[in-house]
Amino acid sequence: MEEKLLRLFVRLIKIFLKNKEHVHIALAGGKTPMPFYRMLSLEYLPWERLYFYLTDERFVPLNSPQSNYKNIRENFGAKAKIIYVNTELPLRDACVDYSQKLPQSLDVCLLGVGEDGHTASLFPNSPCLTITPKVCTSIAPDGT
Repeated sequence: MEEKLLRLFVRLIKIFLKNKEHVHIALAGGKTPMPFYRMLSLEYLPWERLYFYLTDERFVPLNSPQSNYKNIRENFGAKAKIIYVNTELPLRDACVDYSQKLPQSLDVCLLGVGEDGHTASLFPNSPCLTITPKVCTSIAPDGT
C-alpha cells in the first residue's frame, strides 16, 4: 500500500513540476506517515523546488519528540524545505507568522484520519471547522 501511495504521490509532484517553478506540499503529522516520509526522502526529486508545510503541529519546542516538524525533518533530512510553525513565538504571533508563510494554494496534500475522526488537528465539532482563517488553534478532546 505504501509503495502505491508513494508512486502516486511522486507522480503528482512531477506533474505539478512540469508547470510550476515550485510545488507546495502539505504533510500530515503524527507517527503513521513517518515510514512514508522516509521512503519519499529516497526518491530522486528536485528537492530545491519543493516546499513542505505542516497541516498540524503541537505547540512544543521544535526539538521536542512531540514536534511534527522535528519528526518530519528527521525522516526527510536536510534537503527538504519544511516551512514550520515558530513555536518560540507566543501562540497568536506564531499563528500569524505561519499564515503569512503559507502559499495562496497547496498543490498536493497528504492527510490522515485519526481514530476519533480528526484530520489535520481538526476535531469533530471543533469551532475551527466553522471559521475561515488559514491557521487556527485546536485542543484535542483529551486536552492535548
